[in-house]
Amino acid sequence: MEICASPEFASLPPSQIVPQLADQGCYIASESSFYRVLRACDQNHRRGRARPATRHKAPTSFEAKGPCQVWSWDITWLPGPIAGAFFYLYLIVDIYSRKIVGWEVHDRETADFAAALLRRAVWAEHCLTHPLVLHADNGSPMKGATMKVTMERLGVIASFSRPRVSNDNPFSEALFRTCKHVPGWPPRGFVSIAAARDWVQGFVRWYNTEHRHSAIRFVTPISAIGARRRRC
Repeated sequence: MEICASPEFASLPPSQIVPQLADQGCYIASESSFYRVLRACDQNHRRGRARPATRHKAPTSFEAKGPCQVWSWDITWLPGPIAGAFFYLYLIVDIYSRKIVGWEVHDRETADFAAALLRRAVWAEHCLTHPLVLHADNGSPMKGATMKVTMERLGVIASFSRPRVSNDNPFSEALFRTCKHVPGWPPRGFVSIAAARDWVQGFVRWYNTEHRHSAIRFVTPISAIGARRRRC
């Protein structure tokens, strides 16, 4: 229980605790033993600040069998220094590897910012020769003229959530949920847009290189891409 309750592991299930301890050269107990102790102490549930996750069905129109095939993106609000003030986090995630392939923090939501982020991500991930699909909800930045033209020029196929279905972008929603419930999340908000950008940069680095994602067999997004390349 002492290990599970420590700040490093308080938000993680045994299925992630055991591999991380193994990476550190430490073996305490098996995964099943961790679960048994937690169950005996009535702690066999999510111990972080987040409410239990709700499972969502992914959009079925497109399937990613490798990196740079289907991306999901969205915008979420980050709390600012005073009540009612927000910054806006733009994030693009590759749904095969769960790698965050692009992000920005701005002071407003616009299709222009979204289009610029998409261009940078496509170039950075070398996706110009791939038939890439980009899934989003039906917000105005997602369907703005600038974004539409940019996608056409890059050869990106648009995919949108179903009308009146608010939870039809599960990959981005899950990513934002993780972002806002990691132990380092600032509960009082960000003092400036520069502070928000610095924090998100650290989160993205951690998420891509250290976070073991349950949907990809508890490896990191970077490891998932590396494993795919070795198989090819």
